[in-house]
Amino acid sequence: MSMLQQFLDELARSPEDWKLRSVMADWCEDNQEPGRAECLRWMIRQKKRPYPSSQKRATWFNADRISPGLGDPESDIPDGLFKLLEGGKEAANHRTFGNFAEAEEAIQQAWVKARAGGWAPNG
Repeated sequence: MSMLQQFLDELARSPEDWKLRSVMADWCEDNQEPGRAECLRWMIRQKKRPYPSSQKRATWFNADRISPGLGDPESDIPDGLFKLLEGGKEAANHRTFGNFAEAEEAIQQAWVKARAGGWAPNG
């Protein structure tokens, strides 16, 4: 099992372990994955993580399309990032993945694409 997969498995067990995300970001930086590292650091600052839904699935919500009071603030992400998520199953204002690791991978890959396309996060 790769080190990256070990980090993802550990995050699945502790989605709000911001220190673990920081260690993972440092590891990504040291292993030529600067886009992943930048994404993880943004997630730490913004306290973002996939919503751990039932049956071990994980969900990201489109912050620009979700109604107030719905969703989960920690898993609401900007539209510019949301629309680049790949995989999972999209519904009206969210995308659900088969497991937590898939949701984590999806946001990190979307982040790299968004940044390469000129998208800049707020905050």
